[in-house]
Amino acid sequence: MAKEKQLPHNTEAEKAVLGAMIRSSSKVSEAVAKLDEDDFFEENADHRAIFGAIYRLYNRGDVIDPQTITNELINSKELEISGAPEYLMELADAIVTFENFDSYVKIVQDQAILRRFLLTLDDISKAYYTKEIGEISDFLAQSEKKITEVTEKRRIGDFQRADMVAGKLSEELANLKTATTDDTVTGTPTGFTKLNVLTHGFQPGELIILAARPGVGKTALSLNLAMNAANRDVPVAYFSLEMPATMLFKRLVSNDANVKFDSLITGYGLNGNARLNISQSCARLAQRKIYIDDTSGIKLLDLVAKCRKLKAQEPDLGLIVVDYIGLVTTSSKTKSESRQLEVQMISQTLKKLALDLKVPVLGVAQLNRNVEQRIGGEPQLSDLRESGSIEQDADIVLMLHETKVEEEPKNGKKENVFEKQDRKVAEVQNKIANANGDDKKLVTILVRKNRSGRQGRVPLLFRKDYCRFDSLSTEANSEIEAIEQERINYLRPSED
Repeated sequence: MAKEKQLPHNTEAEKAVLGAMIRSSSKVSEAVAKLDEDDFFEENADHRAIFGAIYRLYNRGDVIDPQTITNELINSKELEISGAPEYLMELADAIVTFENFDSYVKIVQDQAILRRFLLTLDDISKAYYTKEIGEISDFLAQSEKKITEVTEKRRIGDFQRADMVAGKLSEELANLKTATTDDTVTGTPTGFTKLNVLTHGFQPGELIILAARPGVGKTALSLNLAMNAANRDVPVAYFSLEMPATMLFKRLVSNDANVKFDSLITGYGLNGNARLNISQSCARLAQRKIYIDDTSGIKLLDLVAKCRKLKAQEPDLGLIVVDYIGLVTTSSKTKSESRQLEVQMISQTLKKLALDLKVPVLGVAQLNRNVEQRIGGEPQLSDLRESGSIEQDADIVLMLHETKVEEEPKNGKKENVFEKQDRKVAEVQNKIANANGDDKKLVTILVRKNRSGRQGRVPLLFRKDYCRFDSLSTEANSEIEAIEQERINYLRPSED
C-alpha cells in the first residue's frame, strides 16, 4: 500500500528560523511580525511549542535566551514536547549566518499557506459529500470565499522606508503632466470637467457613493459616468439590479444617439434619420467594453466573484458600478439580523473589493425622506439611508440635488431670509436651465465627502428624455457661483 503523502512543510527552514530567533533579538521581532505558531507544521509539535514560548516572552518584554525559553516551556508544561534545553542549543548552534533569514521565513509562510489551501479544498469536498446543499451558487460562492481568505492571509507587506517612497513619488511626478483637460486626471475620468477637478477622477481602491431621492436621476448619472469612462477605452462593469440589460442599453443608446428614450420604447416618431443614428450608436456601443449584469437581487458573494473573474479577464478594469446597493442581498444568517448590519456588510465588502482589485467602485444609494422636509432641501451625509457605515466606508459621497422654485407665499405669509435666498438661487438656476432648452433641468452634484480632494458643487444640465447629463458653459457656471456666493455673504454674520 502506498504511503499517504504528507502535507507540505519544510522542517529545515523552520529550524533555521527558530535558531536565528534564539540567537538574535532583532530576528525575534522580525519573525513574530510575520509568523504565527500554527505556521509551523502541525507534526513538528516541538517547533510550535518553542515558537510559542519565544512569542510570549517577546510580548512581555522579557529577555530571550535558552534558559528563559526553557523556563517558559516548563511553566506551559511543554518541556518534554519541545526537547529543551538540549534541542534549543542544537537549533542555536546550527545557525552560522543570518543572511538568508528572510528567505527561511518566506519558505515557512508559503508552506503554511499551501497546507491551509489543500486543507480548505478537502473541507469543501467533504462538505459537498456530507452536507445538504441548497443553492449551488451559494455553495460555490462560500467555497470561493474560503479559498480567497486562505490565499490572502499572508498579504502583509513590510514597512516602506522614506527613501523608497520618495523615489517612487519623484518618478511619478517627473512623468506627471500639467492637468488642463479631462485626459490628464490621475484616476478614471468622470467626463465632467468640474467633477474631475474636485476628485482628480475616481481613484483605484475608492468606494464612491452616489445618492439621491427617487426621480432625481441617480441611475441616469451612474450610466453617464460608466459610458464616459468606456468612451475613453476604460473597461466598466455595471450591475443593474432594477432593470434588465436591454432596457439599460436603450438608455445608453438614447444618450449617445440623441433620440428620446420614449421613442426607443414605443417606436413613436422614429424617422429615417433617428433610425440611422440609433444604428450607428449601437455599432459604437458594441465596441465599448461595458459589461452588464442584470441579476435581480444579486448576492454579495456572487457580485464579488464576478468582479474578480472580470478583473482577471480585463486587467485594466477601471470602474465597477452597483445600481443600487440597497438591492444587493447577503447570506441568510445576516438577514436574520438588522438591515443596518446587512448594509454595513455590503458597504465594507464593496470597499474591500475596491482595495483588493485596485478599481474604483461606485455604489448607487437612496436618501431618506427627511431631505424633502428641510429648508432648501439640500441633502446631508446624515440623510444616507439605512446605515452610517456607508458614510464611514465611502471615500467619496456624491449627492444629487434638484433645486425647485416654490410658489410665492400666500395669505400674507412672510418668507424668512433662508427661504428668500434659496428662492433667488433657484430662480437663477431655472433660468439657466430654460435658456438651454425646455427639456432640460439643472441638477447639482454635491460632493459631501472627499477623502483625497475637495468638497464642492458641480451643476449639470439633465435632459431626462435623453437620459443625459451635460456640463454647463463657463458663463453659466460663473453666474451660478456668483449667486451662491451672494447667498453665503448675505447669510454670513456681520463682523461689525
